[in-house]
Amino acid sequence: MRVLHLDSGADWRGGQQQVLYLAEGLKSFPVEQHLIVRAGSPLSKRLQPLGLPVIALPFHSEWGPFSLFGLLGVIRKTRPQVIHAHDSRTLGMAVLLRAAGCYFHLVASRRVAFPLNTNPLWRLKYQKFPDRIIAVSRHIQELLVQQGIVPGKVQVIHDGLLLPVTPGPEEKRSARRHFELADGELLIGTVGQFTREKGHEVLIRAFRAIADQQPGIRLLLLGDGPLRSRLSDLARSLGLQDKVLLQRADCDLGKVFPALDLFVYPSLVEGLGSVLLLAMAYRIPVCASRTGGIPELVVQGETGFLVPPGEPLSLAEQVLQILRKPDGLNEMVERAYQRVHSEFNAARMVSQTFNVYTNLLGT
Repeated sequence: MRVLHLDSGADWRGGQQQVLYLAEGLKSFPVEQHLIVRAGSPLSKRLQPLGLPVIALPFHSEWGPFSLFGLLGVIRKTRPQVIHAHDSRTLGMAVLLRAAGCYFHLVASRRVAFPLNTNPLWRLKYQKFPDRIIAVSRHIQELLVQQGIVPGKVQVIHDGLLLPVTPGPEEKRSARRHFELADGELLIGTVGQFTREKGHEVLIRAFRAIADQQPGIRLLLLGDGPLRSRLSDLARSLGLQDKVLLQRADCDLGKVFPALDLFVYPSLVEGLGSVLLLAMAYRIPVCASRTGGIPELVVQGETGFLVPPGEPLSLAEQVLQILRKPDGLNEMVERAYQRVHSEFNAARMVSQTFNVYTNLLGT
């Protein structure tokens, strides 16, 4: 079986992590893989140790002639039986080439919960040409069907995770020293692009109320994006400039997560929220918005806590309740860890994706 993966992501986000897991996992299957990724992207660098054929293209737009002809050249050379487009931009390019007469089975991944009909080509991109659409949550599957996609064309495959080694006391102390945390000081944090839908403004406003009730606490925002300056200004206007840390997420999260006492995910719109899996795998209590696919990961009162999206006061109240009873969370974080281990591991995601390919090829 010959599979060509396409990913145009310029940053390191959940989608790129899943492409890396998938490419690495499929090395144990009878699959000849080729990958086309964005030039200079973090994914292009992290794929190198796998020893797989990787080609870099600009991927500035769906219509970029250099990228289109580059993709056409790779298709003619490798003759893939399956092309797996891991984002909307590369799906558009694959659709154009398939419409022009190139033959291959087309698989599309859909990770975001935004409406399809905002794109004038959505019927071609998602309704007509893909043979299968992999939705990362049941929520996205339902949205696709509501917008006219044939139900049998959409298959849910949740993101997977390679479980990290549980950090010991020294790793935790080292992580806390990195953030210059005093003894007894608490650290809550989140990871995500600094964009409106991730809800960072809601979290900062909630943190103002949290800090009033719990003085020895700090907030870590890991990420980057267009709202970075705005978030910094908001923290300053609320008198939180010394308590809110904004740092880029290109660091080793394995050296950050052990410092956290609570992981908060305040998204307003979310396809799945796979970074929650990482927090759960590190046995960190999680509090997240009840939106999109997040409830498929976080079960209220069993593996974490859910709050209404976009409500700073509700978020603050829930966080304060969690912090006041830390000793009662041990069973919850252990249940969350076991759920990630059994239901959201990378091997399961890889196997399910391989089955999509084989079903298309009839093998």
